[in-house]
Amino acid sequence: MDINLHLGAHRCASSTFQGYLWRNRVALARGGLTCWTPKRTRDGLMAGMIRHPESITLQDEHRAARSVGRIRLEISRLGRAGQDRLLISEENLIGSSRRNVRMTSLYPLVSERLLRFVPAFEGHRLRIGIGVRSYEDYWASALAYILQTGGARPTVDQLDFLTTQPRRWRDVIRDIGAVFPQADVFVFPFERFADQPDAILDTFCDGAADPLPAGFTHHNKSPNLGELNTLLDLRGERRLDGGARSDHRRWMPFDEDQRAVLRAEYRRDLAWLKAGAEGLARYVEGRKTPATLPDRAQEETRVGTPTLTLMKGQTDGIEKRLERPRTG
Repeated sequence: MDINLHLGAHRCASSTFQGYLWRNRVALARGGLTCWTPKRTRDGLMAGMIRHPESITLQDEHRAARSVGRIRLEISRLGRAGQDRLLISEENLIGSSRRNVRMTSLYPLVSERLLRFVPAFEGHRLRIGIGVRSYEDYWASALAYILQTGGARPTVDQLDFLTTQPRRWRDVIRDIGAVFPQADVFVFPFERFADQPDAILDTFCDGAADPLPAGFTHHNKSPNLGELNTLLDLRGERRLDGGARSDHRRWMPFDEDQRAVLRAEYRRDLAWLKAGAEGLARYVEGRKTPATLPDRAQEETRVGTPTLTLMKGQTDGIEKRLERPRTG
């Protein structure tokens, strides 16, 4: 069976993609594609497997061994039932955005976490997809989520540490490639794919989204500045940026100098991906209409699935969008 593994990342429209898969799960199964989203992966199927390596106990190891066997049995059962493809979307396999912030490091234990899943997929063709996002937006979204769920606002030192932490998306991709050297790994930018769950699906399984109805729903979006200030009012804390409850701008905790550093690092990631990612991964560029992306007037209207080949200057549009002022 073909195993398709969607690793997220967090704050990269993963929940939107999972909602799209769940809504269309019956139609996809009719075409031979079974989808496991967190509704399935977190119901005990992977018990003992999604754990921080430093917190693993002997009981976790026993539970994980049983879970590996359970996953392999489920894959065999699906094959006998006529399913020839399995798509697993679970971003927690590589860590959590909350722990990333706590450790001020971008998925520092990817290798150790993914190694626990190698036996579960052994003997099957594996394709792995992961989304990447500009660091200023990734960390801002993660910090907003933490603040929304009762956490503290970031300190000046914490923001500085997040800006200068050495791990980048290219390090995460190298770790994934080291754990699954035979896998076909592809990378897609959030800036292009956030509102294209159908395109992500087609990149995993060509043509799978063609018969599905158009449209999608955003899930787990970051709260805007007004929403965060409303929550802070309820908690008796001072508001962010002196903003009002009606402020619909996105919260950006980093100053201009920090944002410049983070943008430059993301450009290096995109350049590395454009140059071939050391043979470890392929960079997928989604196609949108010129009306949607006016700075890419030369780009063709989207037809069919995203291309797996690089187009000249494909990073330019993303970089320009990163530099635009935020209005919502």
